[in-house]
Amino acid sequence: MTKRPPQKADQYRYDNGTVEVVFAVEDGRVLTFREYPDTDSFQAAVGDGEFDGVHPGVEELPGVEAFRDDDPAEDGEFANDNE
Repeated sequence: MTKRPPQKADQYRYDNGTVEVVFAVEDGRVLTFREYPDTDSFQAAVGDGEFDGVHPGVEELPGVEAFRDDDPAEDGEFANDNE
């Protein structure tokens, strides 16, 4: 099966409950963001990585509440307060 190239807003779900969304595709690079179902899943996923500080551009972005609708999404996305 041939997979199509990633496109902005493509969403992937993993068996462990993680959700990954393509944020941008530019010059052959792909920027995504992931939402983990819990901190243990996050810790397991980044266990092989090395903490590299805080990204200043991301640090300046508003919190998730700025992206929420007034009405919770029908499927529950961004409808809970896990912060």
